[in-house]
Formats: sequence, structure tokens, C-alpha cells
Amino acid sequence: MKRSSIIYTILCLLALSIVSCDKSDDPDDNDPDMVLIATAMTDAQTFQVALYANDTLFEGYNKLYISIKEASSTDQVTDAAIVLKPLMDMIDMVHAAPVENPAGVANEEGLFEAAVVFIMPSTDMMGWTLDVQVETADKDETAVFEIPLVRSLEESRKFNVISPLDETKYFVSLVEPMAAEVGINDCEFTVHYKESMMSFPPAEDLTIEIEPEMPSMDHGSPNNEHPVHTADGHYEGKVNFTMTGWWRIHMVIKKNGDVLTDDAYIDITLE
Repeated sequence: MKRSSIIYTILCLLALSIVSCDKSDDPDDNDPDMVLIATAMTDAQTFQVALYANDTLFEGYNKLYISIKEASSTDQVTDAAIVLKPLMDMIDMVHAAPVENPAGVANEEGLFEAAVVFIMPSTDMMGWTLDVQVETADKDETAVFEIPLVRSLEESRKFNVISPLDETKYFVSLVEPMAAEVGINDCEFTVHYKESMMSFPPAEDLTIEIEPEMPSMDHGSPNNEHPVHTADGHYEGKVNFTMTGWWRIHMVIKKNGDVLTDDAYIDITLE
């Protein structure tokens, strides 16, 4: 075989190898829209843990993606019990936040899917940490993340409600739509309540009514569906935005027919 033919064959094989390599096979070569928040080793140095999100972290509901590799071999861990423990150090007190721990098995990309509702933004004086406990068949270790920033959004994706019935504090967070479009959008909220400074269970017994309004045009929209509880404090419905611009989703929240709030809202601007 001629030298030129050998070189051509090698180049073809390399090209095929590159094309057949799916980007999602390696969580470290993640989707360009995914943001690496931080990496940390577990306390016994057995696992390297990487924390990803769809965007830089903000006050409200954040979907998180966790990559776990064995430090000695860099093999991906895809079967583990994982528990998240977010903590806000406010100097004179410490509190946690609502979490959704991952299922025991990673997704197709080798990532464990979780969520944290950061109930307040970080500041120069106060910040969040996140403990990620990893338990496998023979290991139980924890990685501690110093969260660099939890930002406050110009249009808030979370609000608090204090019940007039028993003074229970509820945290309502927008899940969808985060990138709203003209037309009917899936609408999803989570609701958690404060049981203690370290416990924020999902609220599963509420009724939510929504009414979108375009304040600048003094009109609403038809064909909306009130969110109903599906599981674990998630409430899903439909919201209709008939044009671009600033919209306000008014919300009435009830428990057993009693009104917890009738003046709550979330603003969304469609570009």
C-alpha cells in the first residue's frame, strides 16, 4: 500500500472515531448551555463530584445535575444514594432550604438529577454551602461545595406566603415557563413550607388559581389551566401569553378552601 493511502486510511478512521463519540457520553464535555457550578472531592478522597446547572444559580427553583467519578480511576458512578444539604450561614443563625434529592440511578448522560430551592440570594456577608452525601454499596462520603453565588433576579421566580390561619410560611417557586413563548405554555410551580430551620417539606394539599394579565395593555388571556398537584409539591397547569411584553401571573392560593393569599404574583417578560 502506498504511503499516501495509509495516511488517508488513518485520517478516515480518526474522523469516524470523532463523529461516533457522543458529547453526552462524558458529563465533563457537557452541553454548552450547561454551567459548571463547582467541583469538590468527598471527605475521604474516594469520589470527585461536579455540580452543574442550566444557568448560574438564582433565588428560586434550580435544577441541578451531579457528576460523580471514582478518583482513582475516573470511572463514572451511576448507582448511588445521594442526599443534598444546602445551608445558608447568616452569621447569627443557619438554615437549610427545600431540596429534591436524586433518584438512585443516573440519567443517560451519567448525571444525577436533583433540585434546590434557594430561598434567599447570597450576599458579600452571607453565603450558601451544599453538602452532597454519596452512599454506594461500600462507601458513605460527603463533598462540601462553597456555592460562589446565588443571585437575585430582576423578575423574581419565587415568593413567600405566611398563612393567616396558623402562620406557616410557604415558599412558592416557578419551575416553568423559564423561557416563555407566545401561546400556551406549560406552567409549573413548587410549594414547600417551613417546618423548622432545617426542614422544608413539600406542600401537597393546596389549591392554586392563576390569572395572567398584561398590565400595560389592560387585558388577560383565555384558555389557561389552574395548576393542580401532581407529586412532591409540584403543581402543573397551562398559561397562555397572547403577545410579547410584560405579563403578570396573579395567583390565589388556598388550603381546604381557606385563602392563604390572593395578592401574590410572578412577572414574566416575553422578548
